[in-house]
Amino acid sequence: MAVQVSLWHHYLRALRSRAAPRARDYQQAENVLLTVLERARALDPRFLVDYSRDLGAFQFALRSSDGLLDMEVPLRVAAEALLVEEQGAAETGDGPVTCRLGVPRGGVGLEPWTTDDVFDPCSDGSAQCSGHIVPSKVLRVLKDLLVAAIVHCKHHGLITPGSLTVGSLREEELGLSLLVSGGWRTIRFHVVPVVPSRRPAPALDRAQLTPGFPEGSLKRITGQGVALVPASPQLWRVSTDYLLDRLLSALGTLPGHRLDSLSILDRINHESWCDGGQSPGLTFSHLQIQVFHIQDEDRVSAMQSIFQKTRTLGREGC
Repeated sequence: MAVQVSLWHHYLRALRSRAAPRARDYQQAENVLLTVLERARALDPRFLVDYSRDLGAFQFALRSSDGLLDMEVPLRVAAEALLVEEQGAAETGDGPVTCRLGVPRGGVGLEPWTTDDVFDPCSDGSAQCSGHIVPSKVLRVLKDLLVAAIVHCKHHGLITPGSLTVGSLREEELGLSLLVSGGWRTIRFHVVPVVPSRRPAPALDRAQLTPGFPEGSLKRITGQGVALVPASPQLWRVSTDYLLDRLLSALGTLPGHRLDSLSILDRINHESWCDGGQSPGLTFSHLQIQVFHIQDEDRVSAMQSIFQKTRTLGREGC
């Protein structure tokens, strides 16, 4: 008599069989994009290339959907050198605080950030602030750099023909969307400028992480601080996406099946809650957050617990 295999196990088998090829495809696409970003940095040294954020392949392998993947482009300026003028919390009251990034008068080494292409001067005669770095202007400069860099890399044979075209570059509200071919699939990156910051993650001291989470890993990860990313054409906000990815990676070293649960939920979210991409469903970041609240004693109970927690949100969208 044939042994019945649960739906959960079918999902896991399919996801695990695809994990290694997906990671390889991501790394090929990432190499193409990094080559272009290197050229962009050569054209404008205000933009950097960050090679340390190596969790993209890890996250892409966990996912069964092919949604946007962030590629952060750090600016050559630290938030601590600027005037961070908080504008208040998000409309819901519990979202990330938004802010303006002011350039202090007489700031040393900040001259590149007071040029018209990224800067709006103060009109109120402030004694401290000479003006602000504007997210929409920074995005416009980055887009022009990417177009020039793609043309250069294609002309000099630095990227594989057909792997990337200027026509696939799209300006979105808070970032740039770019299609890159890697292996057998095309990956859509969300290229976003970030301002490095050493400020701690908001409300992390109140977070209730899974019991047994390695204390040393937590301190090491949170000690890196969080970045500031565009929140609107004029405002910036705190981003904890990279911090969340690092915490999730550390969580995967613990016994249990939380990452299995996350992979399955992403598949269910894409097929059922998102209706194959026709509805919003849940973001991958939201699914990650749910995983941190699970007492993972066995696979089935963990999956069912997360499923129940997110099912209502998945139906309503997020």
